[in-house]
Amino acid sequence: MDLLFIIDYLQLAGWGRLVKMMNKWWFLVLAMVCWVASGFALFGQQQGEKDAAFSIGPERIVSMAPNLTEILFALGLGDKIAGVAAGSDYPPAALSKPKMGSFWQPSIEAVISAKPDLVVTLGFSQQRNLAQRLERIGYRSLTVNIDSVSELYEAIKKIGGVTGRGAQADELVLGVGEKLKNLSALVGGEDKVKVLWVVQREPLRVAGRNTFVNEMIELAGGENAIGPTVHKYPPISSEQVYACGADVIIEPAMVSNDLGSERAGAVKYWGGFKNVGAVKNGRVYVIDGDIVSRLGPRLYEAVETIASCLRPGLFEN
Repeated sequence: MDLLFIIDYLQLAGWGRLVKMMNKWWFLVLAMVCWVASGFALFGQQQGEKDAAFSIGPERIVSMAPNLTEILFALGLGDKIAGVAAGSDYPPAALSKPKMGSFWQPSIEAVISAKPDLVVTLGFSQQRNLAQRLERIGYRSLTVNIDSVSELYEAIKKIGGVTGRGAQADELVLGVGEKLKNLSALVGGEDKVKVLWVVQREPLRVAGRNTFVNEMIELAGGENAIGPTVHKYPPISSEQVYACGADVIIEPAMVSNDLGSERAGAVKYWGGFKNVGAVKNGRVYVIDGDIVSRLGPRLYEAVETIASCLRPGLFEN
């Protein structure tokens, strides 16, 4: 029995006043239903437009970390990068991109002025806060964590998926993994070389075992000379330097274009530790900090650089 039949019956029965009241309520409910439906339709249209843009891929991307910039370039997205964090100097084309503040102090004003349709950030507090602020005013962001080799691979694939470069991301990850596998076969048959990885000299601070540096040392056929520590990058005393028994000491250069000067400084500093095996045998190395301190697409180059310090005889040719 439909609604119109009921209304006609009530009118014939003399309940006209009641019918008029019902009609008023009926039309009110109907109007509300139409209003809600139109709202959902508008939302669906807007969401559809966002999804369509998402499927096409972003055209203006802002990168808020040097290693994120390297990932974007490695995926063939250099022409779509509208801005980068200060310090993004690889590949060389990154140097000409507008700067969006620094790694630790991103500039939301600079980001907005770049008119991005995607902002890629890391997961630590300053950048997470930037992403949240941008999302509140309508900008899309993608946050990834890159604190380990496995997270690097995940981040590359995630960025590739969002930017329409999924196939390139899979190929990049596979290529890096294959190169590392071959390197492991080359260096893995010998005894582990004990490595002291120096982050800074004053005060003396080193890389602990719960770090991506430790992963790179192990991939290069080495072993971290520092045992388990509370902090990722703990300060250590002179006594601990002697006790760790390091075969090799490695320092990433703070200024990569002045390796000669930094090597001279390292030789002078470590000359005060003459009885440490690495110093006694002249095995103190200063290497390019940009390559080994950024966990990014140049991971293989970083591990190979470390391996050449651990077993130079294997890399003479």
